[in-house]
Amino acid sequence: MPYLDQALNSALAQEYENFEVVVIDNASTDGSTQWLRTIEDPRVRVIHRTELQPAGENWSEAVNEANGTYIKLLCADDLIDPCIIRDQVTALELNPLAVMAASKRRVINAKGKVVKSKHGLSGLSANENGEEAIKKCFLTGTNLLGEPASVLFRSEAIKSAMPWHSRWPYVTDIGTYAEVLKNGELVSIDQVQASFRIAATSWSASLVKQQEEQFAQWQASVIQTGFAPLTSWELRRSKGNLKLRSFVRRQYFAREARRANSQNSPERENP
Repeated sequence: MPYLDQALNSALAQEYENFEVVVIDNASTDGSTQWLRTIEDPRVRVIHRTELQPAGENWSEAVNEANGTYIKLLCADDLIDPCIIRDQVTALELNPLAVMAASKRRVINAKGKVVKSKHGLSGLSANENGEEAIKKCFLTGTNLLGEPASVLFRSEAIKSAMPWHSRWPYVTDIGTYAEVLKNGELVSIDQVQASFRIAATSWSASLVKQQEEQFAQWQASVIQTGFAPLTSWELRRSKGNLKLRSFVRRQYFAREARRANSQNSPERENP
């Protein structure tokens, strides 16, 4: 809460009909458990946990509980458009070598206002070799593929990559995508089909000060395996872009935190 109902409703509003929604209630204490018990939609299956588990373990449980041919992970504060599953399933069915489909997304703030109408997949082809897709993420210093709401996996591909990356929490998503893309291609859809919420209270915000270091350490660990290697010049380019993007994110989250604090502060009385 307070975004869970919007996230679940966006999942249930899909134009693709044959799907299930597995909700992992991760020992919530904010009323989510009680609200979820009111849901009677037969497509929804809720698993209530009594002990809190880290994000990587929570996401892994969600994937392992899923029964479909394709799997999408949706965090509780993000949204998906009604067409996304239909279009991403179609894209994967038309591209048998692809193990993952990705769409562009919009960025919204805590109140749902759009702060960036189109984001992600910059410089990526409609069909991209998995190694090349990760290399382009390295060069730009960011996750071009998007947060989990923006992507869809073949079930066997994501399950074989489990558990979700957890060594460096900031790259939990792209770190796992890299493992998936070692075994196939990426297909990209040049349409905005998901909403990623950035708020001062989000998990992403809590990791903002660590993002540059964690991305760099993860990148180095992947390159050491021989996957998506970079030349010395490319490494310098990657480092520069990472620093720039990290600075911009820190500035944004700091501004959002100031706005949240000012809205929560009691108004001063006039003298």
